[in-house]
Amino acid sequence: MSRGDAARATAALGEARAARTTRRAAEETALMLMLYAGFPSALEGLRALNASWPGAPRRTREGAPAAWTRRGEALCRRVYGPAYARLLPAVRALHPDLAAWMVEHGYGRVLARRGLDVRTRELVTVAALAALGWERQLVSHVLGAIRVGAPSKAVREALAIGARDAGAREQAVARETWARAARHLAAE
Repeated sequence: MSRGDAARATAALGEARAARTTRRAAEETALMLMLYAGFPSALEGLRALNASWPGAPRRTREGAPAAWTRRGEALCRRVYGPAYARLLPAVRALHPDLAAWMVEHGYGRVLARRGLDVRTRELVTVAALAALGWERQLVSHVLGAIRVGAPSKAVREALAIGARDAGAREQAVARETWARAARHLAAE
């Protein structure tokens, strides 16, 4: 759904269901699209999920802004490792509200939710960013996936899944990302 392909999303949901993935994991994946591909992708992803996989989503109540900020900061530190100290000032320089939203909402409220473990969330992030060709963020999250314990093979697989039906530019970005990430890891 990050590229708006409902037929492919429905097929992928069928594959996930056959592989005994939980519906909750599929819901969390669709909700994460809000961060990377916007509300339209999340809405359409959930529409495809609800049409192809019976079940009733439940609202979660996971704290308040102060708790989201604490959780977000902790998770953001894990994902960005030594780059965390440079990340927030750089995002604040773009816009202070964006930095607060990234930590509180992106990391604290969405990515630190129950329903998927952090490694799986990072792999979903890698696939979504590869599909969309967001190079800087993709490199950061390939590194983040490794930092939170995702095996290299799984990270490469997520890159391939994201790039599978993408355009030529997005496929090139995905191909080059692994080499860029390896250089960053070597420099850390």
